[in-house]
Amino acid sequence: MEPEEKRAVALLQQIQALRKDKAVRRGAKKEEKRKEHRKEVAEITEKRDGKVREERRATFKKEGIKRKFQEEAVGGKRRK
Repeated sequence: MEPEEKRAVALLQQIQALRKDKAVRRGAKKEEKRKEHRKEVAEITEKRDGKVREERRATFKKEGIKRKFQEEAVGGKRRK
């Protein structure tokens, strides 16, 4: 190969190396953002699940109290 061709090949290799390096850095940054997003979504989901659990507990508690009064009223155990 001639010296100009060698320089051209070397330049192309450097350009390809830079592109590859950029792609690797871009991928790492995207993965970091994805990880951060997953963390935020997990926190939101955890809060939502806790709230749903508390609402469910309150509902069942109210139903239990209501059922207890109904059973006492039917059985005649309720004092007036």
